[in-house]
Amino acid sequence: MYAEIDIQDYIDEIKDNIEKQDRIKADLVMSQIALMDAEVQRRMLRELSRINNDFTVGYIIHLFDIVGTLKIDESEILNTLQDMVLERPDNIKFLLNNPSLTQKFDVLDLIAELQYEAAVPYLIEKLNNENNPDKIVRLIRVLGQIGSPGTVTSLSEYLYSENRRLILTAIDTLKEIGCPGAISALKERIGTDYEIDSKIVDIFATIQDENSLLALNHILKTGDPQLRNYAKTKMIEIGSKVVPIVIENLKDEDSEFVIHSLNILGILGDASAVNAIRQLLFDNPANANICFAAYEALGMLPIVKGIFVLTNGLNDPVDLVRKSAARAIDRNNTATLRAGIRNLLRDEDENARHLVACFIDAEADSIFRHMIADEPFGPMAMAYLKKEAHPDLREHFSAILRQMGRNDLAAQISAQSVEENNALNIIVVDDSRMLLKVYKSNLHDIGFASRLFEFPETALEHILKEKPDLVITDLNMPKITGIELTRRIREKYDKASLPVLLITTQTDKDETQTAYDAGINDVIYKPFTKEQLKETILKLTSN
Repeated sequence: MYAEIDIQDYIDEIKDNIEKQDRIKADLVMSQIALMDAEVQRRMLRELSRINNDFTVGYIIHLFDIVGTLKIDESEILNTLQDMVLERPDNIKFLLNNPSLTQKFDVLDLIAELQYEAAVPYLIEKLNNENNPDKIVRLIRVLGQIGSPGTVTSLSEYLYSENRRLILTAIDTLKEIGCPGAISALKERIGTDYEIDSKIVDIFATIQDENSLLALNHILKTGDPQLRNYAKTKMIEIGSKVVPIVIENLKDEDSEFVIHSLNILGILGDASAVNAIRQLLFDNPANANICFAAYEALGMLPIVKGIFVLTNGLNDPVDLVRKSAARAIDRNNTATLRAGIRNLLRDEDENARHLVACFIDAEADSIFRHMIADEPFGPMAMAYLKKEAHPDLREHFSAILRQMGRNDLAAQISAQSVEENNALNIIVVDDSRMLLKVYKSNLHDIGFASRLFEFPETALEHILKEKPDLVITDLNMPKITGIELTRRIREKYDKASLPVLLITTQTDKDETQTAYDAGINDVIYKPFTKEQLKETILKLTSN
């Protein structure tokens, strides 16, 4: 029969059938294909592949079904079909509906490469019926490469799997999708595992869209101390993009949330935050820790208008707040502010002397340079430096006086100090330089020497090498919190051999209990007095 068929007529006929999509005649033509030689079969394959549509693909798949009767190799048909799928992704539907073809193709790779969203129902069905973890991982990843928001619900179920690998794969996949629903699902997953939680925080910090930034901000308010500080670090790394969100936080009733927000705004140094912080202070917050953080933040920001708000802090009843305000004034030093200081000192009473001491303890170098020759600031500053200030402060301001050519005043600052209890080796850990200055001054005033560490990881290294008599630590610090620092200390020293005193603004009972569980000996809440600090130190070191 083959001898009776004109080859060119045979090829022309299939070309005409393809053009007209005449399935009846095409079926007749294709019924003779097995009788043709290999070259004619290849020509037929080429003609079918020239027009890429459902009609032609259907006949190429038919060639797979009869490949055992053909003279060409299956691989030729396979390569042709794969090219047609890549050119026209909708052809994948033929593969999904043909189990014999799915065994010959890596269908999942094709779906992923083409991001063929119409395959999602097929993939979800396979996912729901699959028990092999390796195959589940692959299906999840393919869904992630497609990136359809409609897959979020199914993928979110794996965030709570008992298989950690599946959890991490689902997290990575939701990151790839990155839609609001995916961000919400990741946010809901936070709270049970720090490694997983920190991975999710990294995702929010990478995506940086509005939903991700709001999710980071939510963690700043609700996370445990370690995760909260990690989120805080990430928000600082992101920079000015978070400022509008963080400014809104200042209206919140959660004092800890407000304090963390002020810390971020100060470090970022964005001038757009000044008005909001100034308004916060005008509202006279009852929490002294908020006032301290607000003045500390203003000390890091450029203030153009309303600078007199800084002098209000000098009248605060809490010493910590006054010193923070003094530092902020120093960093924004103007003739107007100095006039305000002179006005506050005019009575030359005990309050005035305390105020001058605040500027010295805060290392307000600019104010000192401008006012050391003024009455009554100069004599009060010299009196405090001679008799009460920490030796480090005397050395610091002596150097400034010598730079100013005032060797006569530098010589008056005695090297003698209030006797310190050097028998005690006290280490203080806090990421706030301002607070470290306060600790040093307060401990000196009550008769104790101290070593200060801004970075807890450095402090830990020192503590583990050489045991101190007491560790005083803040709770909220980057990288290592006060709780984590205590846990690490307790790996080597028990509570009896090395007391740990936690000082924090937080009064949350759960977090306090977590701190005690980690191994602290006692806790003091800010703001605290020198007397309270001294009493606690003596109690903890009485042995």
